[in-house]
Amino acid sequence: MTIRDLSIFVAVAEQLSMSKAAEKLHIAQPTVSAVIGSLEKDYGVLLFDRLGRSLHLTDEGRFLLSRSRSIVGLVDTLENELGAYSRQQTIRMGATITVGSTLLADLIARFESEHPLLRVQVQVDNTQTIERLLLDGSLDLALIEGMVQSKSLVCTPCFVDELIPVCAKEFPAPSTCSLKTLSDYPLILREEGSGTRALFVGLLQEKAFPFEEKWSCHSNDAIIRAVCAGQGITVISRRLVHHLVKEGTLRELELQGVDMKRYFSLVHHKDKVFTPSMDKLLQLLKSDTVQE
Repeated sequence: MTIRDLSIFVAVAEQLSMSKAAEKLHIAQPTVSAVIGSLEKDYGVLLFDRLGRSLHLTDEGRFLLSRSRSIVGLVDTLENELGAYSRQQTIRMGATITVGSTLLADLIARFESEHPLLRVQVQVDNTQTIERLLLDGSLDLALIEGMVQSKSLVCTPCFVDELIPVCAKEFPAPSTCSLKTLSDYPLILREEGSGTRALFVGLLQEKAFPFEEKWSCHSNDAIIRAVCAGQGITVISRRLVHHLVKEGTLRELELQGVDMKRYFSLVHHKDKVFTPSMDKLLQLLKSDTVQE
């Protein structure tokens, strides 16, 4: 088994077609077929089910694909970095929406100013989507506010955050309330797949408190605007609204008996092999680990 064999296998697995893989790699289709046949024969496994003219990955094929992507990706990175210290290199980083809206921009700006030949390409989305992109190798690492589900991902707590309930200054809610009282008001929440939503809604569901979801938003800005307009109450990162609370535009409610502190966590695939440039970014992200 060679790197070339794995690259060909990955192309076939992604295209689910020998001919399309051959076209993508600019090689002859018989070569592709021979490599796949040789892998199956040498290791005594079936990597693809052939149903008519269609290919479908078997369990063995899916296993090999998960490993091959990491190996091929590392080799591609090494080829790009070897002798490339005179040109810019790219790290693919994911961030969940709250993280991307608060501390990440300053961290990346600081990193790139200290390492001008390194460039961080950032994708911001909800926790569920970032997890999927880490698993399929589209991202090198991520900083998230939620909890990942896959055991293939390593999660390291970094920065302390806290969720707080807020409403408009004149909204008719008591300044101090219980979780049950909070659930009686119309709520403005993040979308399914959000770590912020999962934490708060999980608390409501744990107590079996029914609630009205008046707004569901992908954007923190949209949530804040709706709250300012008196549409309801939201639970949101203190980092996002501290200035609005301080100036009196929003009012923080004291939530009794519930601790909504959490961590922003650094996440990567357990099989990820870090290049020197990624290690530099990791060191920066971990330098303030678990700081209040």
